[in-house]
Amino acid sequence: MKKIFVICIVAMGMLAMPQYAEAQGFLGKLTKGLEKVNKGLDKASDKAQVATGQAQQQANGVIVMNPISKSMGVEVIKAVGRSSSENFGNVEVVLRVSVKEPVSSIALGGSWGQGRTQAFDADGNVYKMNMPSVSDRYDVTEGIPCKITCSPFLKVRKTASFAVVKIVAKCGDASGELTLKNVPIEWDPVEE
Repeated sequence: MKKIFVICIVAMGMLAMPQYAEAQGFLGKLTKGLEKVNKGLDKASDKAQVATGQAQQQANGVIVMNPISKSMGVEVIKAVGRSSSENFGNVEVVLRVSVKEPVSSIALGGSWGQGRTQAFDADGNVYKMNMPSVSDRYDVTEGIPCKITCSPFLKVRKTASFAVVKIVAKCGDASGELTLKNVPIEWDPVEE
């Protein structure tokens, strides 16, 4: 009886050895497959960061996400509000744009592709430009920062500050939606 028991144990061990070896081969293949998936996810994450733009906080507290930063740099100078009534006005966003492509003009604003130019205040109000489906073209020179005043957002509450501003941008072959956060509005500044 002991002999049969020992023979059964040895037989089970012999049967298990090839399966163990197969399992090791399977685990090796699985590990290699997971490494490929992780590399793919890392690349997808890099592409997503490029698509949305890395968030960069400026000295004035404004956060800028620029998905076309390889083609042009964007800095928010200020947002200027001009009163149209006691409680409302139109707001222009002033940008400093540095073009890194050999182009003579860029397009800002409008609504095309997946983007739409609009602004949101902290209360959830949405503000649009005068002609929300048309982009404005601005003359630029490669390598020289240009000050650009975008078309105004209309009927903005004077108590508001822009929580988020989205501006569709096109520079050469690159296009995307600039996202500006925490943009304060300077109402009716005295012109110097």
